[in-house]
Amino acid sequence: MESSTTVPTGPDRVRRRRRRQALTFAGLFLLVLLTGVGALGNSLGWYTLGSPGARVPCPAQTVSLPGQTAVNVYNGTERRGLARAVSQELKQRGFRVVQVANAPGGAQKAAVTVRYGVGDEIEARTVARQFPGRAELLRDPGTRRDHSVDVVVGSRYQAMRGRAESASVIAPVPTPRNCVTETASADGAATPG
Repeated sequence: MESSTTVPTGPDRVRRRRRRQALTFAGLFLLVLLTGVGALGNSLGWYTLGSPGARVPCPAQTVSLPGQTAVNVYNGTERRGLARAVSQELKQRGFRVVQVANAPGGAQKAAVTVRYGVGDEIEARTVARQFPGRAELLRDPGTRRDHSVDVVVGSRYQAMRGRAESASVIAPVPTPRNCVTETASADGAATPG
């Protein structure tokens, strides 16, 4: 018995092979395009791939805004007007200067010492970043009546950071869309906020 199927020859064979190649290329191109659009949409927060509970936690802010920080500036040197000059610059940068005076306890050797109370670590770090190098951070052992931060300018002080550099080092961390804030519960476990 003879088979009723015919095998394409010549031009038909070439045509079918080219059509198959074109369809394969188009399919691969669409797959790459859809993968790229999916990745872009996920990164921009249009939607979240995976389970709905698989969101990323919001980043912790490590600095405060200058307007939220009250500062006392103390001169720990013999240079007249140094605390006033530093306080004027801090005011121009948006900090709330509460008091300007000579340092209690006399001369200070460190360039800058930033003293703060319990719970004011972020504000102290924000102020310390206004000065180049490492400002010494000291937590007061006693209780403070307010949430102000003390800046003691010492004998090794030379200058503050430039305003543009200072603004960039205290810029808030961008918060991604759809992130989850976590708060600590009474038992110490982190729960979505």
